[in-house]
Amino acid sequence: MALAMTGMLACGEAEVDKASAAPEPVDITTAAPTVLFTPDNAVAGKPSGPITVSYRIIGKAVVGRPVAVELRISSSLGNQTMKVAYRTNDPTALRLAESEPRELSVSPAAGSTGITQQVTVIPMREGRLFLNVSVSVETENGSMSTVTAIPIQVGEAPRAVEENGRAMTDENGEAVRALPAQE
Repeated sequence: MALAMTGMLACGEAEVDKASAAPEPVDITTAAPTVLFTPDNAVAGKPSGPITVSYRIIGKAVVGRPVAVELRISSSLGNQTMKVAYRTNDPTALRLAESEPRELSVSPAAGSTGITQQVTVIPMREGRLFLNVSVSVETENGSMSTVTAIPIQVGEAPRAVEENGRAMTDENGEAVRALPAQE
């Protein structure tokens, strides 16, 4: 239609009233970044337990500035109290905000099977850092729990693979990795 109108205008055959011309539709869904909750058990065929932890990083992680991680914790065991604990492997790389509790007990609202919780961490260096979230529920058969490592990419530093040991070939020609003895 637009091509036909352009052709007619070029020939002087028609005059278009700009007020009556329909504006081009604007796709506003692509203007905002997509932020989705990422479940910890999103691998097809992987069996999952009764507790699931989904998360999203709110904002961009920058060294020295607090960044919020929103968690959605759900349980198929009903609205039982869940014990939630936060931990980082290296407090010199990522630390919890001072006001952040390290452990807490939460219960879903009546009729709900999950909760939404926000935790604030402060990245201390660039790279791929991890916040560990453990959740446990007491049942009549014992405690059921899950641990989720939440990756937080800070800055533009590449994701480096940490090598352990030394790659070598054994006497049978098999590739092996020699790990140093720890005493």
